[in-house]
Amino acid sequence: MLVQATQPAYAQGVNAAVNEILLGFEVASAVPEAVDPAELPYAIEDVAFASGEVTLAGVLSIPDGPGPHPAVALVSGSGAQDRDGANPALPGYEPLRWLADHLTRAGFAVLRWDERGVGASTGDHASATSADPADDLAAAVRTLAARPDVDRERVGILGHSEGGTLVAVVGARAPEVAFGVAMAPSALPYTELVVAQVARISADSGMTPEQVAEAASQQTRVVELALAEDWPALEAYLTEVTAAQVAALPAATQAQIPDVDAYVAQQAAGAAAFQQPWMRFFLTYDPADDWSRVTVPVLGVFAALDAQVDLDANLPAFEAALAAAGNDDATVVVLPEANHLFQRAETGALDEYLRLEMAFLPELPEAIAEWLTERFGP
Repeated sequence: MLVQATQPAYAQGVNAAVNEILLGFEVASAVPEAVDPAELPYAIEDVAFASGEVTLAGVLSIPDGPGPHPAVALVSGSGAQDRDGANPALPGYEPLRWLADHLTRAGFAVLRWDERGVGASTGDHASATSADPADDLAAAVRTLAARPDVDRERVGILGHSEGGTLVAVVGARAPEVAFGVAMAPSALPYTELVVAQVARISADSGMTPEQVAEAASQQTRVVELALAEDWPALEAYLTEVTAAQVAALPAATQAQIPDVDAYVAQQAAGAAAFQQPWMRFFLTYDPADDWSRVTVPVLGVFAALDAQVDLDANLPAFEAALAAAGNDDATVVVLPEANHLFQRAETGALDEYLRLEMAFLPELPEAIAEWLTERFGP
């Protein structure tokens, strides 16, 4: 694949792990394994709640016992995902369902829902910015806090990837939030994050240090043009970069592209992705601003092999922002064998995701449940 040329499409769903453009092929969705609620050691309840004019449909899992129970609202990363956190490009990967099952067994009520425009929820996912799922997450917290079987003093939020960043957004603003758990959260301005991602992915693909530096420089220029909203210049630059990449390919590889001009034009058309509402928000947001205002207990879980949220770049910024907030209960866990999806990985490279078992490292849910139980458990 041409890493730089895929970046406009990649950046549009930068934390959504893998998609068919980045991988170079389309993956059919797996049929989720059916679960009989009668066989679960806890109750399942279908729920619907309002977030502005949008109605979000989801499911609440409720532990056995009279309650009131501590509760967690779950939110996934970017991309259109359902209440299980399922991504069509990652068949079998259902992180929200896995987390809900583990935490409910540990004594927490857990709410998860179909994102806007997905499944049974109303709204338009394509027109949403990160501010919209933040509103939805805050509405979920209020929904939990209003239930008689939930302890309103022990309602928190848990998010992964972009959802981890939403923990900062909502945790800094919603007084109902008692705690936050952030899995692979960014603490860098997104303009820096996407450049770091390009550099890491380029290196993982086998590029030389000089080529990695050039890829990062090109992405920096793309971001500059997007911030300036100079769309003709951005399209022209993407055309130039893509044409140069194709020209540098071996003749045999070039021959595999049926229509080079059409391919170059298709990649240049990726400039339109930067005009979408989600990307406009993405390019002007600095998560550290919100992390520096979060004072409730926070657990940050990072993956040492994360190619999308680089540990060395993001962890110091995360810790510094929480220190600036005066947060005296901020815990960090680093899982040395985990990738961005918290699979047990070998390198963390994106092309490895589909070759690995679609499951969390057991250490992940165990660490989260232990931290939650110690502070807010039944």
